[in-house]
Amino acid sequence: MALALWLLQATPEGGGDSTNLIRIVAGVLALAIVVVILVRRKKKASKEDWS
Repeated sequence: MALALWLLQATPEGGGDSTNLIRIVAGVLALAIVVVILVRRKKKASKEDWS
C-alpha cells in the first residue's frame, strides 16, 4: 500500500492518463494475491507440523 501511495504522489499533476491508475490497481491486486498465497501456505504448513 505504501508503494501505491508513493506512486500516486509521484505522478504528475497534468493529464488524465488512466494507464497509471490501472497499473497501480494491478500492482496492488498482485501484491494482495501474493500475500493471500503466502498466508494460506503458512497456515497449511503450521497444521501439518502439529499433526
